[in-house]
Amino acid sequence: MTESREFYALTVEEAVDKASAALGVDRDRLEFLVVDEGSAGFLGIGARDARITVRSAAVASDETAIEETPDEVELSGSGTAVADSSHRPEGAAVDSEVKSAEVQVAPVELILATDRFATDLIGAMGFDGMVDAFDAEEVIQVNFATGQTGLLIGQKGETIDAVQYLLNLAVYKDRPFLKRIVADTEGYRQRRVEAIQGMAHRTARRAQREKRSLSLPPMSAAERRVVHLYLKDNPSVSTASEGQDDDRRVVVSPK
Repeated sequence: MTESREFYALTVEEAVDKASAALGVDRDRLEFLVVDEGSAGFLGIGARDARITVRSAAVASDETAIEETPDEVELSGSGTAVADSSHRPEGAAVDSEVKSAEVQVAPVELILATDRFATDLIGAMGFDGMVDAFDAEEVIQVNFATGQTGLLIGQKGETIDAVQYLLNLAVYKDRPFLKRIVADTEGYRQRRVEAIQGMAHRTARRAQREKRSLSLPPMSAAERRVVHLYLKDNPSVSTASEGQDDDRRVVVSPK
C-alpha cells in the first residue's frame, strides 16, 4: 500500500518529529518527501508551515492504524509546548508543535556564531546594546539589552520577530538545523504570552456564557499555539485555527 500522509510544522525537522510521534516510528525509519520547507515570513508577513509527505508503506510494520489526524495530535491548547505546529489547507485546523524526545546540546561554535551575527545585526540596525546568546535546552536563546527596547520590539513584536527570522536564516544557512533560535528583549515574549493567555481565558469564559463560538484577532502561528496550549485542558471549550495567511486566527467554541 502506498498511501501517503502529510504533516505540517514550523520547520521540516519538527514536521519529521511530528510524523515520527504520530506514526510511532523512529525518525530514521521514515520515508518522506519535503513538499515545502516553510517560511517564517518577514515582519510577520507571509509565514507558512513546513510540509512533508510520509509514505505509509515505509512504516508497514507500524501502520496498524493511526487515523488521518495530522493536525489534532498536538495543540488543542494550553500553556507551553506539546505536540506540533500545523494547519490544514482547507480551513479549520489545530496548530501545534512536536517536542523532541531528546534535547541536543548546541556546540560552542554555533552559540558563538549566533552571538556574533546577532551583534552585527542590531549594530547594522542602529541599535546600541549587548547580546547574550546561550543554549536554553529546547532552543538557542538570544537576549538583547538596549536602551531602545520599544523600537527593537516594534509594533506587535514585528521587529523582534524579523530579527529572530533573520537569525535563524543566517546562522543555519551553511549549517544543519539543530534547534530554533529565539530572540527576546527585556522579557517581551513572556509578557506577550501572558497577555495572550489572559485574552484566551476571557474569550473562553465568554464563549461558555454566550454558548457560541468566538474568534480571537488574527495571530502568528506562535501566538495561536499559545492559545491552543493554554486552553488545551479546559473541558468546557475547544479551539481550532481558521482563515488563511495574515487573517488566520483561533476560534474558541463551547463544548
